[in-house]
Amino acid sequence: MTSGRKRRVMVACVTFETSKIVDPIDFYEANEVHLIRYSKDPYDAENVYNAFYDRVVELIDGLPRDVEVIEHNEVVYDFGAMLRTVLEILQAKDEGREVYVNVSAGTSEYTAASTIASMMVPGTIPFTVNTREFTVGGDRIKDLYYMDGKPVGLTKVAGEPKTLPGYSIDIPEEHLVRGLRVLDGRCSRKESISSPNMVAALKEAGLWYRDTENLDDKKTSQRQTEAVYYQRDFTSKWMRNGWVRKHEKTGKLVVTDQGRMILETFYTI
Repeated sequence: MTSGRKRRVMVACVTFETSKIVDPIDFYEANEVHLIRYSKDPYDAENVYNAFYDRVVELIDGLPRDVEVIEHNEVVYDFGAMLRTVLEILQAKDEGREVYVNVSAGTSEYTAASTIASMMVPGTIPFTVNTREFTVGGDRIKDLYYMDGKPVGLTKVAGEPKTLPGYSIDIPEEHLVRGLRVLDGRCSRKESISSPNMVAALKEAGLWYRDTENLDDKKTSQRQTEAVYYQRDFTSKWMRNGWVRKHEKTGKLVVTDQGRMILETFYTI
């Protein structure tokens, strides 16, 4: 007998981090982890990349639940390889799972590719991890990142820049975002968000593009027609995008966390 709980899958890249990879696995209670790493010889005990990867696996094995680790040995500093690898993981044919993508650890190429891949595959949950405490104290920064008394950083000589290929990701339609902001504002002020009131507010904001003032069909009232258009042009699209949901008790529209992110990101001026 199954519990009905979805399988939780996580994707991460291993280079020189351990805590940033393992702690989120425990936090989200993932039971399947795809670790992307690169090693020409995975059995070379002297290889520092292997040492970090082996330590990550060791820490995962020590978690209080069984976690399946799936290794992907790919060139982590190749953007194309990272995008392909992450997309293959995200697009696996499995309906009953939640997929989390750690975009904080690994190479910059992995971070860019995994972020883009997460946007391309609906339902994917990308996340970041900050650092609470560094392994290097402030008094040792100059010993490690300075040369001849001048700040240099971890990289002494940078490689040749490589441009990233362009990928088209649609920006949300402006009238939908601004309309959502009207809804959110009325909710915050505890004003009515019934269809007639929302239609009036959208008209006032210049976001209503339907000509419903002069109807030819006398059998249908203006209010009824506008309610249908409001549902078709705004509500259903907000719901489909995951920007709003219906409150469990009142049935009224509520802006979701995803909708809140959209409001904070697009058309803020």
